[in-house]
Amino acid sequence: MKFIKKPENIRKSLVFSVKSSHNISNIQGKRVIPMEIHCSPEVSEEYLDEVREILRNKEFLSLCQYCHHQRSNRLLHSLNVSYFSWKIARRLGCDARAAARAGLLHDFCPYDFSEETPTGERQVFYHPKAAAKNSSRYFELSQKECDAILTHMFPLGPVPTNREGVIISIADKVCAVLE
Repeated sequence: MKFIKKPENIRKSLVFSVKSSHNISNIQGKRVIPMEIHCSPEVSEEYLDEVREILRNKEFLSLCQYCHHQRSNRLLHSLNVSYFSWKIARRLGCDARAAARAGLLHDFCPYDFSEETPTGERQVFYHPKAAAKNSSRYFELSQKECDAILTHMFPLGPVPTNREGVIISIADKVCAVLE
């Protein structure tokens, strides 16, 4: 996977876009789609340094296969929420790293949201818990990051317990509207 600063001939989604190769392969029984993540020149290298570990994870990158908010996919949505959250957190003097990481992982659920959940709960209540559990399976999360992921559906879900959670909740809604 590459990070390229000049998006050309690809569908734009706020500041990020994904260009997938048509050469889909299987590695150890999993579908792998080679891709490049394109970002506009305004995306800070400092931001990319904060989230690079996550953006190299194949399971996380599989989110590009899932439609999200009709005109986007879950990977692009998560990138946009993450970057927007990072920028706001820096501006407000909050923990920008936690905001970037939790924003990226807030919908880390590699399954189709239109399917019934294992618990029978509505997706809006189930997926934050699934994202937090899945995120902690692949990455070491701070308590602040975990709490922000669990509360990102506010006001439909629990009230955020930290400022980064409030930021991610707002960024999620703004990005959903723009997508």
